[in-house]
Amino acid sequence: MNKHLILASIVSIGLIIAISSVHASESVLSNKMLASVKAEKDPIIEGQFPTIVGNVTNEAYKPITNANVLIMFGTTIVSTSTDEHGKFRYQATSPSTRGIYEVDITITKNGYTKALGKNTFTAAPRQTTTATRTITGLPVEAGNYTVFLGKVTQWNLETTCFVSFADKYMRFLHTCDLYNMAPEYFKSDQQVIPMVSVIHSNQTYRLFPESIYIKASNMANDTLETFVSSTFANYTTP
Repeated sequence: MNKHLILASIVSIGLIIAISSVHASESVLSNKMLASVKAEKDPIIEGQFPTIVGNVTNEAYKPITNANVLIMFGTTIVSTSTDEHGKFRYQATSPSTRGIYEVDITITKNGYTKALGKNTFTAAPRQTTTATRTITGLPVEAGNYTVFLGKVTQWNLETTCFVSFADKYMRFLHTCDLYNMAPEYFKSDQQVIPMVSVIHSNQTYRLFPESIYIKASNMANDTLETFVSSTFANYTTP
């Protein structure tokens, strides 16, 4: 066989193989999808509605439109599709509870191999915010209850307290000793004046530790009355 003919044949075969390889490579490249997913905001606060976003492209990073996206996280399983930019977005219809969520997605479209994606997001505990009042010593009103900050002005060995609060000066029997007070607290040169809480309801006055007034002063209105009424009801006569 002519050497030139043999060489031409080899070159032709090489070109056919090369072209076939390019076509095969392009075919594999065009049939594979790349997917990414994440929470639009991370972390979120428990009670908020998480939003899941993502992107689907081919290996050339060109968007794939109208791909079916199956999203799974927590107890949510939902299907959506990609837009003309290859993007998808889903906002949950149920509020989140605290915890770390794993988001799994499955992408399918005719003519393409199935693609998977995974990520996580966190729902952080809600921060409790309460209206903080300045501790002024003024009475705290809570429904039918009033909480006073009282100054103990006298104490004797019969454990009798004389307490000054608001515009009143009252005597409480067998009470001050419950709050770790002692006669030396009432010396004329005392540096710390013993304080107590006085709760008034329905013409009844009851003595409690100073901390009760402080808690009531710093408590939000929606929980204040429950706290004060429960404290008053659970008073134990010494």
